Amino acid sequence: MFWEIGVFAALLWCYNSFLESLLLILWGTIRSVVFREKLSVRYGPWAVVTGATDGIGKCYAEQLASKGLKVMLISRTESKLIKVAKEISQKYGVETRWIAVDFSDGPRIYDDLREKLASIEIGVLVNNVGFLPELSSFVQNTESDLLTLINLNILATTMLTRLVLPAMKSRRRGIVVNIASSSGYTPIPYMTAYSASKSFVISFSLALNHELRGSGVECQVVSPSVVRTNLSQHYNDAVPWYVLVLAPEQVAKFGVFTIGKTTHTCGHWLHCLQIIWWSFVPMSVALRIGGRLFVKDTNKK
Repeated sequence: MFWEIGVFAALLWCYNSFLESLLLILWGTIRSVVFREKLSVRYGPWAVVTGATDGIGKCYAEQLASKGLKVMLISRTESKLIKVAKEISQKYGVETRWIAVDFSDGPRIYDDLREKLASIEIGVLVNNVGFLPELSSFVQNTESDLLTLINLNILATTMLTRLVLPAMKSRRRGIVVNIASSSGYTPIPYMTAYSASKSFVISFSLALNHELRGSGVECQVVSPSVVRTNLSQHYNDAVPWYVLVLAPEQVAKFGVFTIGKTTHTCGHWLHCLQIIWWSFVPMSVALRIGGRLFVKDTNKK
């Protein structure tokens, strides 16, 4: 009796951890090969990418352009947007546009964004923009940093998703890709608000995808571990040797490959293996490990 319960629990853990996504990716790959279905046909001609001038966002924009999608870049710095838009257009031969907006300005920016995005048929929305304060205890985070984190990591994802969904549902096609983080799986001391915000993105995305079943519209969440970007430069020195750090190009390439194949991915199979291993660690132990790692880094400052 007990061994049967143990076997069932092990099989359930394996399915929830990786077998479901693996099977969906295999089936999606077969489907794409057989039907030769392009992303622009399945979802729509335009991809919108936030935080699009650096790191994962820029790489997602390039990968989507390589698949033939037109790209709308959204970020804060106009000069960078012009440069990246020109590079992508010349390299991949697709139309590019851009919108300069500061997501830290909060709710007031979305009426203007709604008007500017209304002229294009959005097939893919990549909510990538995010903010990670420097490592410190929660009470040491400034109020300005915390408001910026909420505006970029939570509000932007929520509001932009709400902004594009009505049109996607009326066309019965489209996908929202939300970039989260493996830190959303386990509370991480000294990244307290950041890990909590990414936990929100994971929960929000999975629940929303279930709501959208049968509508022709999908929501995918991508939760990579450490990626070598400007966002992570604050804590790269604190990352232990056993944590695999990937380039944003690797995450974006694998992430775009999984679009339409699975609703939940770690962004790269190497990070999936790493997160599966970490899931064996009890939360109380994980909290102690994370606390010891990052408190050392904060003490250096």
